[in-house]
Amino acid sequence: MSRSLRRSLLAAVALFVFLAVGPSQPLQGAIISFATTTPVPSTATDWTSSLSFPQFNPALGTLVSVELDLSGSFQTQITVTNSAGSASSGNASTEVQFTVQDVGNNLVIPSPDLVGPSFPYSLGPGGMVTSGLLTKMGTDDELYTAAPVLAEFTGGGAIVLPAFTFTQTLLANTGGNTAASQVTSAALTGTVDYDYTPVPEPATLSLLAVGLLGLAGATWARRRGAA
Repeated sequence: MSRSLRRSLLAAVALFVFLAVGPSQPLQGAIISFATTTPVPSTATDWTSSLSFPQFNPALGTLVSVELDLSGSFQTQITVTNSAGSASSGNASTEVQFTVQDVGNNLVIPSPDLVGPSFPYSLGPGGMVTSGLLTKMGTDDELYTAAPVLAEFTGGGAIVLPAFTFTQTLLANTGGNTAASQVTSAALTGTVDYDYTPVPEPATLSLLAVGLLGLAGATWARRRGAA
């Protein structure tokens, strides 16, 4: 093969590589985010509901990972009653555990487990006291790369994740027999991030085709000239 032919072939190959992967690095990934279409508003606990998210559109490219970011909050009032004939003192608080499930993959998705501010009390015999409004919020997130999870989050519709709460009152008491109760409302929302490798744009594909045609044409012309 002549030197000029080798140069033409190398130039065409360089053009092919440039168009295929870029000047210095491979095609970069992209991230698209969606908020849940069914956030749970502040609702008296305990409730059962669901979070729905748009699925990843496979026409955009190849899904690499799914990240779920869940945010929960609650507000509560605690009532403490001393039913004994002696004084009682201590602290009470409310705990709300949020649970979100991916039934299709038998997954319990990490979700907020929130313990509200401590409410201190000191009661005489038979006394009762109610706190002011106490609030708490928090987030939790998880990244998934397993093929079954990616497949379930891919499509043209929505994925629905069941969600529910478990609420309890935590009481630390010294003295007489004391009980605590709470009235609580909790809210839950979330977002999903899809990390994916985009398909090449039509313009890039056209340029790539031109490069390949140039490579084939240069090879054919050189061969004819050498014949």
